[in-house]
Amino acid sequence: MADVDERLLQQFMKRKLGYAGHNMRGSSGPLLQISLEGEIEGKRRQGRPRRNWMGDVKEWSGSTSYGDTKRKAENREKWRDMVASLTEDGT
Repeated sequence: MADVDERLLQQFMKRKLGYAGHNMRGSSGPLLQISLEGEIEGKRRQGRPRRNWMGDVKEWSGSTSYGDTKRKAENREKWRDMVASLTEDGT
């Protein structure tokens, strides 16, 4: 059962990172780019920060910021190799 869960997680990571690279390169158009880079006005409730989509992408790509992640994604071949290596060794 754990083996199945691990394979599902690897497939999820691969798809999410592939889609993130596609979006950060601007291949999906300007509207999605604005939604990724835009800020939301107002205040958030007190407490632990929620886990978000971009947080996963930054963590899995080994980046410290959105800008660093975007620079990595701009090189399509390196991004593809990084995604493949993440899913092969399960990290």
